[in-house]
Amino acid sequence: MFNRKPKIKMMLGLRNIVTNGKQWKYLLFYEIDNPSEGDIKILHDLLEDMSISYIVYSTKAGLHVVGLSEMEDLERYYRFDYLQMNIPEYYSGQTIRVSRKKGEKQELLFYNLDHELMLNLLHIYARRFPELQKYKYYQDWINLGMPKVWHLVPEKYWTYKK
Repeated sequence: MFNRKPKIKMMLGLRNIVTNGKQWKYLLFYEIDNPSEGDIKILHDLLEDMSISYIVYSTKAGLHVVGLSEMEDLERYYRFDYLQMNIPEYYSGQTIRVSRKKGEKQELLFYNLDHELMLNLLHIYARRFPELQKYKYYQDWINLGMPKVWHLVPEKYWTYKK
């Protein structure tokens, strides 16, 4: 028989960098394919030790971690490396897919909004997961016209499907 070529589809992604027009900061992104219950427990404990705001949600093939707190590059590197050492994945952490895949149902698994966070990044996910709208400053930010201190960097995210 003959092999079918994979279909390439472009989706929206976010880079792990943000800017205020004067400097660059970084975000922690992580992705785990087919996590076990043990991986999810370890991930929760690791993230809680990091003192950052974050969300973790299910995807079609696993789960995504989106850090909502901006940080210096070296700080992001150490946190990403800490995740890699404890739950190894072939993932660079530079871009996270934001678009949903066809038929994908996402569920918010756990989150922590107790530390500094970027409200414009939270807003993207609060529209998807309404429980995030309960964050104490979220509605005030909406009422102020959603001012942005840090600007997100969107990126094309290519996905391959056979």
